[in-house]
Amino acid sequence: MKKYLITGIRILSGCSALQSPANAAAAAPSGSAATRTTSPHTYEVENLIHDIWLIQFNSRGQYVNASYYPREGLAGQVIENESFGLMALSGSTVCIVANTMNPDLSWPDNLPAFKRTLLDVGANNELALDRMPMCGYWIGNVTEGLALSVILSRMMTRINLIINNNTGQELSGLRAELDHIPTKAYVYPQARQTALSSDAYLNQAFTDESTETIADGESWQLYHYIAPNICSGVENATTLKITSGEMEWNVALGNNSPSSSQRNYTLYANNYYTFTLNLKPEQGVSAGEASGQ
Repeated sequence: MKKYLITGIRILSGCSALQSPANAAAAAPSGSAATRTTSPHTYEVENLIHDIWLIQFNSRGQYVNASYYPREGLAGQVIENESFGLMALSGSTVCIVANTMNPDLSWPDNLPAFKRTLLDVGANNELALDRMPMCGYWIGNVTEGLALSVILSRMMTRINLIINNNTGQELSGLRAELDHIPTKAYVYPQARQTALSSDAYLNQAFTDESTETIADGESWQLYHYIAPNICSGVENATTLKITSGEMEWNVALGNNSPSSSQRNYTLYANNYYTFTLNLKPEQGVSAGEASGQ
């Protein structure tokens, strides 16, 4: 089987390969990717491609080869007019995984197994996202000199928490605990994915404490980058507990409004979710409808 150099390849980052939030994207490992930030990153930071894996399968879904391409000093939002080695095959599936920072990964020997593969994104609660894991794929006939184009989707989801003090009093020592956080995610974007198993979640919560008193009518805002939470019910939802002294508020985060008759607790990849949480004096929380893009 002859190996060709495929020229004119064009890889664009940071765009969704699927409609969202009704469909899910995927996630890939990023070493020690941090997940909490005091402000959202710009597209120029989120979309940088630092390295890529190219994994090729034939028309029967059999593994053909995989190659790792580091891009130290070449990070950008677009890769184009570069040559990469692929086999000349009809009906080939070429999968791209970006920003793993790991040249030693091994991949399944067939495409169905690859689509079921979960990898750890190494989530923690530091202040900045190191590198955004991304992925995409292309299906077609690989021929010599082929110019192909692939759009990568971000493999994590960004959560924006807007916590409004509507209690009628000042809140001091305000504490937010984000719990049941997924750290493993699928490497292939597709609309239907199996719910994550229990070992795909961190065994600790992310905790943040406000150093300032939040006056009545004021807000506290936090951002988190986490792996997508593909779950089937509230028992596996990502949750938020807010405390101030003896007062406590709890809410389960989801893909639609808490007032919806059928809550969807999945948080999809390649989405920006904004959760507006209104703290009430009776220790209840009014969660505004989540918006995602």
